[in-house]
Amino acid sequence: MSRRTLIALCVLLFGGIAAVYAQSLQLPQSVNPQQVEWIVEEITDGSIPQEVVPDTRAVAPNGLPDGRVATGTGDIAEAWYSEPTTRYGHAVLGDGIEAGALRVKTQRGEIFTFRLPSTEVFEDITPRLADLDLDGRTEVITIISSQSEGASVAVFRLNGNAFNKIAQTPFIGRSNRWLNIAEINNFGGNRRPDIAFVVTPHLAGILQFYRFRNGNLVRIAQAAGFSNHAIGSRELRLSTVADVNGNGIPDLVLPSLARNELVIVGIRQQSFAELERIALPARIDRAIGQREKDGSTEIIVGLDNGKIYAIRRP
Repeated sequence: MSRRTLIALCVLLFGGIAAVYAQSLQLPQSVNPQQVEWIVEEITDGSIPQEVVPDTRAVAPNGLPDGRVATGTGDIAEAWYSEPTTRYGHAVLGDGIEAGALRVKTQRGEIFTFRLPSTEVFEDITPRLADLDLDGRTEVITIISSQSEGASVAVFRLNGNAFNKIAQTPFIGRSNRWLNIAEINNFGGNRRPDIAFVVTPHLAGILQFYRFRNGNLVRIAQAAGFSNHAIGSRELRLSTVADVNGNGIPDLVLPSLARNELVIVGIRQQSFAELERIALPARIDRAIGQREKDGSTEIIVGLDNGKIYAIRRP
């Protein structure tokens, strides 16, 4: 075999291996080849408060420091974390106090409580309410952390007089490893809400999308390089939902892993898709908001340089 033939075979072989490897990673597809330049403009007229999105929800009774009550219109009217405990000393949210119990109130005023075993806590601020399977009943979406295996997403539901956990993602697999739920919305465009959360938002920053199917939480897409929390902060709302391209499908807006970029992503044909990436002059450290101005939507971000910016299309 000639040297030229050998080189050609090596190129073909390694090229094929690289293609298979890239395919196995399910690299994010770009669906915005035009790369529209967004306008990033400081807001100096005082029209946005320093916290950007004030939290007006009621304070949770017998709850966590800064714990709030989630409200809904379905069979579950309210949900909150209670029974504070210091048995898990991770303190990723600024203190060593987490919740040992989850409480819900029905539209009829009945209160139900779910208590975790002594090896687990709710490492969260406020539960989330959504009808994940569109059956007319409300699910409660939470973050549970194990003392030995870290965090997971867990879903609860009322069934008559029973209030139980019905589904859960795998724990991360190591103590003091956390995740933060970003948003719950119809990112796949099929009416069913997807749960988007960032696993280890201060480390690898793996954004995952899960869907509730046949009583189980099933992962449908993921990609690395994102964050939605500043370590030690009580603010968990570093994300929002917007239809950036007007196709009627909600898109997720959240920071990059370094929090110095705003990234807009979505689900397209059951795969992760990055739609836009917008550079910022500092790191996002507050809740991400929106406002309507001059007939268009602006995304509002507060940065760790103390300034607030509006981001919009030209």
